[in-house]
Amino acid sequence: MPESHAKPAAEVEPPTRGSAPTFATALCCIDGRVQGPLADFVRTRFGVDYVDTVTRPGLVGRLDSGVEADLAISIEAHQSQGIVVSGHAGCAGYSGEESAQRDACRAAAARLGELWGEMEIVPVWVALSGAVEPL
Repeated sequence: MPESHAKPAAEVEPPTRGSAPTFATALCCIDGRVQGPLADFVRTRFGVDYVDTVTRPGLVGRLDSGVEADLAISIEAHQSQGIVVSGHAGCAGYSGEESAQRDACRAAAARLGELWGEMEIVPVWVALSGAVEPL
């Protein structure tokens, strides 16, 4: 799996004074082991200052109107420049096999594409090593 080569959050320069901060959005599991590498990937992929996160245990299997409403806030209030939907290894909140979770991640991205077709939506898999693999 390809490694993420994103800058760690501590190395990301804050926006210059007077410029509006930029955002992208990550939909992910609550598992803290994958949130750091995912945020780094999102920042690099979209070239943004900040990453809004919408989290639920096993989120790709729980995409519902609540997740969609939370995502809408990020898109509307922060003018999110893109969306990353993630599944990950060792997920306690997703009961299926890894291949099924990867498929659910792709399906969740496709569903969000129906709602926000103008947005770039990237499904990814996050390994426990921190490697982020676009699906």
